[in-house]
Amino acid sequence: MDTSTTGRAVHAEWIKITTLRSTWLTALLAVAAAVTFAVLIYHSAAHDWPKMTPAEHAGFDPVRVGFSGPMDLAVLALGTLGVLTAGGEYGTGLIRTTFTAVPRRGHVVTAKILVVGGLTLLLGEATAFTVFEVGQHLIVSTGAQVTLTHPYVARAVVGAGVYLTASALIGLGLGFVIRRTAGALAAFFGLYFVAQMVLGAFSDTTAKLALAAVFDSICSMRTPPGKVEPSVPAAFAILAGYVVLSLGAAFVAVRRRDA
Repeated sequence: MDTSTTGRAVHAEWIKITTLRSTWLTALLAVAAAVTFAVLIYHSAAHDWPKMTPAEHAGFDPVRVGFSGPMDLAVLALGTLGVLTAGGEYGTGLIRTTFTAVPRRGHVVTAKILVVGGLTLLLGEATAFTVFEVGQHLIVSTGAQVTLTHPYVARAVVGAGVYLTASALIGLGLGFVIRRTAGALAAFFGLYFVAQMVLGAFSDTTAKLALAAVFDSICSMRTPPGKVEPSVPAAFAILAGYVVLSLGAAFVAVRRRDA
C-alpha cells in the first residue's frame, strides 16, 4: 500500500471528522451519558448495601455494576459516530468527491478506520476510566471498592474502552456496506439488541456469541452464577471477529460497487 497516499487520506479524514460539530456532540453524549448513568447505579448500590444479604455482598462486582448497562449508552453513541463517518458521506454525496481525490478506495477505508479507531479509543478509555474512578469513590463507604491493582480490574476497565472502539468500527463497516445512515443505524442497533434475543433462542452456546454477552464477560471481575457468557479470551476473540467481518465487508463493498 502507498503509505504517502494513505497518510494524505488520514489527514483529510481527520480534518473532516474533527471539524464536524456532530462529532464532538456525539463524543460528549457518549461520555456524559455513561458517567451519569453509572453515578446513579453506584449511588443506588451504596444506598442499598446495608439491606443486601451476605450472598449478595459476596457476588457484588464493583466493576461490572458500573459498566453493564451504563456503557450501553456510550456504545450507541460511538457506534452512531462510526456509522455517520461512512454513511453520512453517502447520504450527502460527498463520498464521490472523496473517491475522486483518492481513487484507490481501499486507502479511504483504511484512513477512516485509523481516524475513527484512534479517536474512539481515546474517548472509550477516557469514558471507562472515568466511570471506574467515579464509581469506586461512590461505593467507598461499603468497603467493596477496588483499585486497578486488584486482579482482573485493569483488564476489565481497559477492555471496556476497547469494546467501545470496536463498536465504532463495527458501525463504520456497516455504514460502508449499507450506505444509508438510517439503515446502517437500524442494523447496528439490531446487532446489539435484537441479535442477543435471537441467538439466545437457539442455545446457550449461540447466546455466548451475542455482543452483549461479550461485553459483560470483558468488563467483569467474575461471571455471576447462572450467567451465559463466553470466557474472557473467547470474548475478545468474538469481538475481534465482529470487527474483522464488518470492516472486511466494507473493503469488499467499496471495491465492487459504484459510489
